[in-house]
Amino acid sequence: MTTTHDHPTDGTPATEEPPQSSKADRPGHDPPTYDVPAGEEPAATCDRCGRPFPTTTHHDLHLGEVHAGDLTDAERGRYEDAIEAETDELFVYHLKVIAGLASLYAVLVLVYMVVLSL
Repeated sequence: MTTTHDHPTDGTPATEEPPQSSKADRPGHDPPTYDVPAGEEPAATCDRCGRPFPTTTHHDLHLGEVHAGDLTDAERGRYEDAIEAETDELFVYHLKVIAGLASLYAVLVLVYMVVLSL
């Protein structure tokens, strides 16, 4: 089944539409600006897009996620180290959450037992 979107009505062959460019690629459009709080200096700034970061780890993660296509071997190594460190931190956070929930559950069970014994 064909629709009017598949073939133009004037008989010319259909052509693909050009990909949409981002706002930063358009002529006359300024790149985004980033506000850094007064009295603070960014630990690192991306040399590709100019974005400031509070830590070098955040900078390394940004490079690997946003500019993955043109990383050097050193940058790729720092990105992989940052991913591993972030994974370890997240694991510890999850352990703390589980411990907190288990403690809360134990306290609620004890309170319930005390209330039932009255």
